[in-house]
Amino acid sequence: MLLYSYLDNMAASIGNTSLVPLLAENYTQLEIQKFAIKLKFIFLFVQAFICLFGLFGNVLALIVINKKSLRNTSSSVFITYMAIFDSAVLFLHAANLLRPRRQLFIHCSLIYLTDVFTFCANWVLVIITLERCIAVASPLLAKRFCSVNSARYSVYILVTIAIISFSTAFPIVYNIRGDPIKKKCTIRKDFQLALRIVQPIIMLGIPDILLLSNFFTVYSLIRRRLQHSSNDEKLQMRVSDVNSNRKQQQLTIMLVTVNLAFYLFTTPAMIIYILEITPPNHRILYKLKRSHIISNMSVVLLQLNNATNFIFYCLSGQRFRRGTVETFNNGSVKLKFFYYRYILCDKQYRLPIDRQSISLSYSTTATRASFPTAHIHTVKRKFTM
Repeated sequence: MLLYSYLDNMAASIGNTSLVPLLAENYTQLEIQKFAIKLKFIFLFVQAFICLFGLFGNVLALIVINKKSLRNTSSSVFITYMAIFDSAVLFLHAANLLRPRRQLFIHCSLIYLTDVFTFCANWVLVIITLERCIAVASPLLAKRFCSVNSARYSVYILVTIAIISFSTAFPIVYNIRGDPIKKKCTIRKDFQLALRIVQPIIMLGIPDILLLSNFFTVYSLIRRRLQHSSNDEKLQMRVSDVNSNRKQQQLTIMLVTVNLAFYLFTTPAMIIYILEITPPNHRILYKLKRSHIISNMSVVLLQLNNATNFIFYCLSGQRFRRGTVETFNNGSVKLKFFYYRYILCDKQYRLPIDRQSISLSYSTTATRASFPTAHIHTVKRKFTM
């Protein structure tokens, strides 16, 4: 109200009331520009923190999933590549935030690589979900299609399809010469509407539909468990069968948790991205500010999708949680040893007793493996007693 009374007085003083809408529109644009700069500065720190936290979590997931107790399975292969793709997406987001000088080639490269790695990260989650569905529904097909080699080949095929598709479509959809003033890679006017619809469908919509196969996986596990309990087969099952069923249940719980997080983070972002096809045709200031906040929040949600998988692995996977604790313990012992031995130059510092016993047991096992006759002599002594 104060703004419009000020404009009315100003227009009346110069004798031209037609300047009121023009001044009001200029004031709105100026306020939106100031608000956008402040909002960009705030979200810059938020996105930078998410990128750093996500990179740390994904690297830790790579270390934990490739431990001896968790690797050599098809699921570990998929989780490894998904962590690599998520890390690449977060790294590219951080590079886009830290780009001080706008260069056209760098901006186009960042857009292209972000699209490729985002596509691969989302579709690896789809592949591992379908793989779990096959493994639970048909154990016979699981032996053929759910192996480590098949998992690697499927990821290689996915990356090849992504590179060929995006390399073909990118110069057609985007104007590689860009905007000479802003030096940014812009979308061609003929493809702006199509990109707003097709890209979220390929990146998020179709994966959302295929991830619904989790319901069938959970249903198959529940039905199998009820059959075992009703027929009292648990007492007759071998220990290996019980362990394999337990592993499948833990993997399924992990995947269901990650898939729910995928829906939680990507569905609002997809809806916001599609609704932004039609820009607002009003000049109401608080609504324009609200739309800017919602648009920036959608970017944050997409980054959280790539940054929080490690948290859900730890919350839902007992073996993954145990491996994480073991990794932290080993890392803390090594850092402490490095600090005392090389920074404080304490040559008398030794590993803790429990670590020495663990290394001694490893060396004893290796010695027995290298000299099998020693193991034979111990067996003979046991028989003679």
